[in-house]
Amino acid sequence: MKIIPEIEVTDREHDAITQLRNASFPDHQVERSYYKQLPHMRALQYCHGKLIGYMGLDYRVVCVGGTPLKVLGVIDICIDKSHQGQGIGSAMLTELSDYAAARDVDFIILMSELDAFYTSNGFNKVSGPSSWLRLHEHQNYGIAFDQLGDLFVKPMSGKTWAPGHLDWLGYLY
Repeated sequence: MKIIPEIEVTDREHDAITQLRNASFPDHQVERSYYKQLPHMRALQYCHGKLIGYMGLDYRVVCVGGTPLKVLGVIDICIDKSHQGQGIGSAMLTELSDYAAARDVDFIILMSELDAFYTSNGFNKVSGPSSWLRLHEHQNYGIAFDQLGDLFVKPMSGKTWAPGHLDWLGYLY
């Protein structure tokens, strides 16, 4: 798996990401390689020159219960259908964990309904009140406040995810 800054992603890689992302999320197709907001980095997994795995990565600070935390957010994890069930997603998450552990990251976070998959990969499901910037098709629609129940966190620095309000300090993944 290679992790590259967004600014270095080639047109060919953007096209491959767009195809894989749209195939993985048929109800949320767009004609670009990201859904709501351009990620900071991309994690790309290839097999024989073909993109078979993808994660958008967002590095930023969120505030939980009044405590700022540095998080590496996973956006749109996708595995090509012909390669699913072969451990590629788990291997990518392991490699991402190794990457984050060697850097200034308190938690890896993501949103998903795949409870068993993420808990088996070391993530803890958390819930609580949240606020974030509502974005749609490159427009800001203000701040949303809601209870999130599909949030997963994986500690990287020994810090504890405290109960309390989660302020995303930006958009939701």
